[in-house]
Amino acid sequence: MRSFPPDVIVLDGGSLTHTRLARGKSSNLQITHAKSYRLAADTFSPAVVTPNLTNEASLAEALRRLKMETGKWDKASLLLPDSWFRINIIDLPSLPEKASEAMEMVRWSLKRTIPIPPESLRVAFTVLAKTAAGVKLLVVSAVEKTLTDIDRLFAAAGLEIILIEPIGLNIWNAVAVREAETANDRLFLYVRDDEFTTAMFRGEQPLFIRSRNLGAERTLDQEIRLSASYLRETLRSDVIEQCYVAGNGIESSIANVLSEEFAAPVKTIALREFVEQSPADFRGADAELVACTGVFTG
Repeated sequence: MRSFPPDVIVLDGGSLTHTRLARGKSSNLQITHAKSYRLAADTFSPAVVTPNLTNEASLAEALRRLKMETGKWDKASLLLPDSWFRINIIDLPSLPEKASEAMEMVRWSLKRTIPIPPESLRVAFTVLAKTAAGVKLLVVSAVEKTLTDIDRLFAAAGLEIILIEPIGLNIWNAVAVREAETANDRLFLYVRDDEFTTAMFRGEQPLFIRSRNLGAERTLDQEIRLSASYLRETLRSDVIEQCYVAGNGIESSIANVLSEEFAAPVKTIALREFVEQSPADFRGADAELVACTGVFTG
């Protein structure tokens, strides 16, 4: 279990959800507290990659209420929607040992995939593999100004953010640590009201990760079929061992489409498999609560 403070906050365009976790009697965690605070509709406004924080008073008020109701604590991990990040898997011929030079090379590589200057991004990366042919990296980036504005409001409320990561990757953290080791391909799908994330893993290594907004022009079923076609053509994956789908109120049609497209068993991720207990009066955000447990297992 990673050593982090027990408090995790999930923030999106419409709400702020605070959870507090504790060790359980078994190998699972307990969620001892969970509560959501509504944000004004104009708290964030759409922008390229990461939304702009446009109504600071709304977020500040939610944080004030949170601290007033929960007492003294001063550190938290923060999870944001996958669509607020760009998640890239990139290949480089080499990677400098000096951290500043390595970051400069990673930023340069992002120029080809992100329509804004890479200097405006906060970037983190991890090495997935090193071979004689080069280095494969997982790179996660978001607009620095938005993250700085969020950091500032949390600090004004007496809270230090020690970690900022995508929700979907932390759901996968929680899932992967519980599954048997495999070298085969696995598909992960995370669905929200207005976006979905698709990821393909070969063993522990991510091959593909993409988050897309859902629009009126295509249904989720159609989006899944388009993603399946792209993955088959691009990754040439002949056999999918397992599909995992996470989301709140997942309809059976989604599992049926995945089963048809990938000819693989489909497992819907359920909160009860990841925690010993959770507040009985908190409903409607099970996938995000699973992500909160993933903070401690990644």
